[in-house]
Amino acid sequence: MANLVRVSCLVLLASLLALPVRAETLLRLAETATVSVHPDELAASLRAQTVGATAAEAQAKVNAAMAGALARAKAVAGVAVATGGYNVYRLGPTGNDKDRTERWQGSQGLELKGHDGAAMLKLVGELQQAGLAVGQLGWRLSPEAMRKARAEATRQALAALRGRADDAAAALGLAFDSFKEVRLDSVPPAPGLRMAMAAPMAAAAPAPPSAEAEDVPVSATAEADIVLKPR
Repeated sequence: MANLVRVSCLVLLASLLALPVRAETLLRLAETATVSVHPDELAASLRAQTVGATAAEAQAKVNAAMAGALARAKAVAGVAVATGGYNVYRLGPTGNDKDRTERWQGSQGLELKGHDGAAMLKLVGELQQAGLAVGQLGWRLSPEAMRKARAEATRQALAALRGRADDAAAALGLAFDSFKEVRLDSVPPAPGLRMAMAAPMAAAAPAPPSAEAEDVPVSATAEADIVLKPR
């Protein structure tokens, strides 16, 4: 009986070995999708600069200017406020032979961001009139808006990848079987892509500045090794 079972197993093994071996077909594809998203956050960089006869005087002046700017900015609902770099340094004499007065300059940055463009622009205009200079002003995507845009771009890239896989398989007389490996990569916008640069503006600005929003492109790439099978 044992010999009979052994013989049956050998016959089955030989039958399996006699079957044609079909190597799997691998297809490597990549797709990039881009979505255009309207920016939802207005950001501004400002700077308070003062000059004094001594370091203490310049420091006191810039401290007072920044305290007033902070109080004004924090009074506007929905605006996030942060201070930037702070320094006080010696400028030296004026250069006039008759006036050898020593001068010191104090400086500190102020960073603002908010979703309400009208309120932000009004605030920036008020701070300009108070003596602060604007270095940057422009629209950008908030972190949450960027996350949603990347997720949508990734979804579109994967859908396009599967469509191309089906088309390629049909052209080869095969059928889609599975994704063997998938690699995802999102490409963030270049730094400052939609941030408008502005030269320092006069303190007595007659009207708030303007900042027009432009759609921001956000891209994602999907690359995969795809297994194809016979139809």
